[in-house]
Order: sequence, then structure tokens, then C-alpha cells
Amino acid sequence: MILAEIFSISTSVNPWLILFFVLLLSAFTFYVYKYTIPNVSALLKTFLIILRALIFILILIMIFEPVISVMIHSNVESKTLVFIDNSNSLAAKDSLKRLEQVNSLIKKISGESEIRSQLFFFGKKVDSVQDAGSSKLNFREAQTNFSSVIDLIKKKGASVNSAVILSDGIINDGNDPSYQVEKLQLPIFTIGIGDSTEKKDILIYNVQYNSTIYAEKPTTIEIAIKNIGFGSSNTRVALYEENKLLETKDILLSETGLNKISFNYKPENGGEKKLSITVSPLSSEVTTSNNNRVIFLNVLDTKLKVCLIAGTPSADVSAISKALTTDKNIQLKKIIQISANKFLNDVKTSAIDSADVLFLIDFPASGSPQNLIDKILSAVNNLNKPFFILLSNGVNIGRLKLLENVLPFTIENNNTEFIQVLPELNSDLYSSSFSTANNKKEIWNNLPPVSQAAVKIQIKPGSNILVSSKVRNIPIANPLVVTRNLGKQRAFVILAGDIWKWQLQTAEKHPEFFDNFINDIVKWLNLSSLQKQFSVSTDKKIYSPNEEVNFIAQLYDNTFSPIDTAQIELQISIGEKKFDLTLAPAGNGIYNSTFTPNEPGDYLFSASSFLNGTKMKTDMGRFSFSETQIEKIDTRMRPAFLKSLAKSTGGEYYSIDNYSNLLDKLRGINRNPVKETGTKKEYNLWSDERVLIIIIILFAVEWFLRKRSGMI
Repeated sequence: MILAEIFSISTSVNPWLILFFVLLLSAFTFYVYKYTIPNVSALLKTFLIILRALIFILILIMIFEPVISVMIHSNVESKTLVFIDNSNSLAAKDSLKRLEQVNSLIKKISGESEIRSQLFFFGKKVDSVQDAGSSKLNFREAQTNFSSVIDLIKKKGASVNSAVILSDGIINDGNDPSYQVEKLQLPIFTIGIGDSTEKKDILIYNVQYNSTIYAEKPTTIEIAIKNIGFGSSNTRVALYEENKLLETKDILLSETGLNKISFNYKPENGGEKKLSITVSPLSSEVTTSNNNRVIFLNVLDTKLKVCLIAGTPSADVSAISKALTTDKNIQLKKIIQISANKFLNDVKTSAIDSADVLFLIDFPASGSPQNLIDKILSAVNNLNKPFFILLSNGVNIGRLKLLENVLPFTIENNNTEFIQVLPELNSDLYSSSFSTANNKKEIWNNLPPVSQAAVKIQIKPGSNILVSSKVRNIPIANPLVVTRNLGKQRAFVILAGDIWKWQLQTAEKHPEFFDNFINDIVKWLNLSSLQKQFSVSTDKKIYSPNEEVNFIAQLYDNTFSPIDTAQIELQISIGEKKFDLTLAPAGNGIYNSTFTPNEPGDYLFSASSFLNGTKMKTDMGRFSFSETQIEKIDTRMRPAFLKSLAKSTGGEYYSIDNYSNLLDKLRGINRNPVKETGTKKEYNLWSDERVLIIIIILFAVEWFLRKRSGMI
């Protein structure tokens, strides 16, 4: 029910100035129509005066940019949202007992007439359900994402007065929601389900590796092995390539519960490599399903040519150049402008044509030659050169707009001011393309601020935000690191300058961070040269039980324009078993579908594209379905996290065995379910095309009346 509406109008200039112009133009209109040739009736004169005055007023609206703000107040009936963790980490010997306990609690909450409630199950995503007794409550979800729960509560807004979360507190997907919940301004009650006692086990806790490497160059694979109750015991760790044993290491399990070992891996040739790490099981382990891990590496064959173009010498140019030279597989050439039409070492611009990857730093600057900008634009547009660009304070925003059609973003204003921003890593997106060694949040959270232009940045469709920006730990709209992969064009953008500070900050504790970060960018950009007109891939390489495999296909013609009308047929095989799948078009040359594997092992897939019944292109690939479930790596309940979640919102933590006063608290909260909420809407009249249409119509009416009356 709407209670009230509050209107306010703001403009870019003083309202008294607008009033002055309105009166001045109205007086001018009256003067123009006071005497007419031929003389017309007073009624027509009055109508024409009003018509012309309205036209002038509307033109003033477009000039002085008024914004109408409307605040709408309404009453909303709120309720308690109940979320039940349906993930596989809760499946245990006493699963039946846990199901009974959960169903009993839900029946008590839903059976209370004084408590308005709505029920949801959650794992990787949140699903609304009618009752807890449904077969959907089966503890079979492959992952647990608490962020999706908090996002739904935020989306519901004023219609939520409290929330109840039943879970073991294990998070293995999405971000830690601890920071998000503090802004909710409603109590969250958490109920712990599960067992917090440790059981004897050995598990591969983490594997760090570079996902893209070079042939015949050694790389280090670091493995963290956790043990519970097996300190001082001996076991063996083995590394396999495509099921071929490469190396074994015998280790003495630490009393601290954590061992770190590393293997040196040197691929002989290029291509996709499947590596397996296994830890020999010991007797009395609670489970052996977490004793192995599979990873996939992309091995590149050739040496890369990088051309660095800089509008001026700077600390960023120096830091990035130094990082690029640490990789012996990169051949670096630099075009650095030191004054008008003068470049360091007089490097020829032909280096742009022969380069595999372009690095643009402090470019284009105010004095960058137009022919150099055109050369780069041609290389990106016509030769599909992948490029990196650093939006530092040396970049001229006005001249950067010359490259706007190839950039993954647009700039909507030309503000010359800069602000200091901190990075906020999106670890899921980052890990999917870059080295796992560089996706540690503790490194990114301790990086110093960098300088970002105070402009409004709009990300283009198909772009990914790997790192967001924040000021004093408050997220802002502009991203910090953006990538785009469309057709054969790839771009990597850092929307700030002074990243040389990151190199200095990490030099002591993480000396390889900055060099690895820059070199990972080069490797990722170079993958564009391997892009095909038709490709099919999975969203991951390794899946756990109950996880869906998401297939994504991209189809382009010879000019790399997307084809939307093809038929994509996919055949999946494991051993003698085969499965057929048809991918559905999703627009812009993209097709997708899902598949749920039902037995562990390596799956092969082959895809064919057909256009008007004619077979066009084919592609193939593979993925693995592992018995190791991420939910089974460590199934101990996390009561500390659940208690912290409840405390930070003014709620309380309970055990599934004892929640005696929870119902009383929910009754009290729901006693007055009506909440008042306000919604603010803004209307920019100066950018509304309807205003322009009205002006044109009014001009047309005025012209028609004047013409009909024979006025001059």
C-alpha cells in the first residue's frame, strides 16, 4: 500500500537562474506575438504564446539538466526466510536422524500461525520449496554457497524481517558472506547441523600450479597434504601424467597436521595435459575419496613476442618491462615515446606487426602520434592482436576514445581527477583463467592503493570483472581489472595506474607475485591465437558427484562474425557408453547445454556444427568426473563461523539438538509484520527522448497554425 510520495527537482544550475530565463523567454514570446501580420484573433495569439513558451521551457529543461526525484513510501508485510543446507557434507551415517531433526524444526516454524515464514534449500544456489518433507531435501548438493543466501535476502529487501539458516557452516563456493551480512540490518539465526569432532583422515588440501605453461620448461606443482590423527605416520605421494607415473615421494606426516611437498614437472610437448596426484591411503581412514586430485594444464609450444608501447617513460613501464623479461620464453620489444616524435632507441613500428601480444602503458598520451594510434588500431582490428592496456594518469582520455571500439569498456565522461582505490579480488573468475598461485586473497587484500581516473566506466557485454575497486573498504561502481574474449579478440585492462607499488609491496613476502601476474596476462592473451571458428568447452575440467557439466560452444564464420542459426550436436563417451546432446542457441554465436555424469572417470566429447543441413566445423575435448567430492574434503561442522554470522547481525546461534527459545524470538519479530519502506526513483528529463519528441510536435503544431493563418 502506497502511503506517500515526495517529489524533488534538482538541476545543474541555480534554480533562480532558470526562473530568470523562463520569465525572459516568456516576455520575448509575448512581444513576438503582440503584433502579427496579418492580425489574428486574441484566442489564437494566446494559444501561440503558450505554445512557444512551452517550447522554450522544454529546451531549457534539456540545457539545464533537471532531475526529478520521487520517493514512494509503502507498507510491506515481512516474513522470516528459512534456509536449509542441502549439501553433501551433511550426508553421514546419521543422515536419517538429521533429516528427521530438520523436518521437525521446519514443521514447528511453519506450523506457528504467529510466524510468517518461507522455506528454501541451498547448495550452490538457492531453491524455493513448499515443505521440508519433499524429496528435494537429500543432502546431495555438490557445493555450498552462502553468498547466494545473503544475495537473496538483500534482494527481498523490506519483505524480510529475519532469517534462519540451518547448516554445518562449510563454504566451498562463492565468497565468505561475513562482510555482507553486517549491512542487512536484520537478525540471522543460525542452527548448527553436523559433527564438529575430527575423524582420522588424510586429504589433499590444496594444489598450487600455473594453469598455462611452456613446453620443455619446468614448473613447480606445490601440494598441501592435511592429516588428522596420523602424525608421525609414513605415506607416499605420486604424480601421474595421463595415468603414467612420473615421480613418487615418501613423506613423514607432520604432527602439526600439514605437510607441503612439491614436484618439478617439465612437459615434453604442447597441448592439454592431465596430471593426477595421489596419496597412499592408511588403515582406519574415515574416507579415501579425498586422497587424490586431478588438474589440467595448458602447455604452449612457442616463444612469445611482446611489443610494449608507452606514451612516456614511467615507473609502471619500468616495473612491467622488468616482469616481462623474467620469463625467458618472452621476447620483448619496446616503443617508448620520450618527446614529440622521438622514441627511445628508435625502435621501428614494424615490431607491432610481428608481435603476438601488445602492451599499452600510458598510451595514448597527449603527444602520441596519430599514425601510431592508427597502426595499433589496425593491428587489433585487422590482425586480431590481443592487447593489454593500463589506464594510468598518463593516458589522455579524449584520445583513448579513438580506440573505444576495441576496448572492453566505454568512458562516459572526461574527468581529469584521480582517486586512490584498493583491489577486491573475484577469486572464482580469476582462478578459472590464471595461476592459482596468484589468487590468494590475503595477497590482494594487502596490496597498496592505485590511482584510478574518477570517470564513469561502463563495461561492455562479454567482459568479465576479475578485480573490483573499493575505497576505504567500500565497493565502488568502477571495476579495477577487466578481461574480454570475443571471437579472436582478447583484451586485458587494468583501469588504474601506479601498479608498480604492487611490485614493491609484495617484494619481501611474495617476491614472485608481480612477475607471475604480468606473465600470466601474456599467456592468457596469447591464447587468442589458438582461438578457432568453432570451439566447445566445459565450464570446468573436473567435476564432483551430483555436479552438472555445462557445455559452451562458440561458432563464427570466416570473418569471425557469430553464427546464431546453426545446429550443434554433441556426443559424450566414457568407455563403451555414449550419450548424445543438442546444444541450444543463446545468441551472439554462443550455444549451451548441460549434462550430468553418472560414473567416475575421463569423459571424451566430440561436437559437430551444421548449417542448413551441411556439416561445417568439428571440435573435441574432455573432462573428468572424480569420486573426490569437494564437500567431503573436510566435513567437520564450523560452529565458530555460524556463531560469528549470527552475532554480527544481532541474531543467535543454536544447535539442532537445542533451539528452545528460537520460536519465541521469531514470534516476537513477526508480531508486527508490517514494515514501511521507501523507494527512490529518478527521472532525467534532459536525456529523455520523449521530451525531444514533444518539442518537435509543438514546433510542428505552431508552424501549422501560422501557415494556416498566413502569418509571416
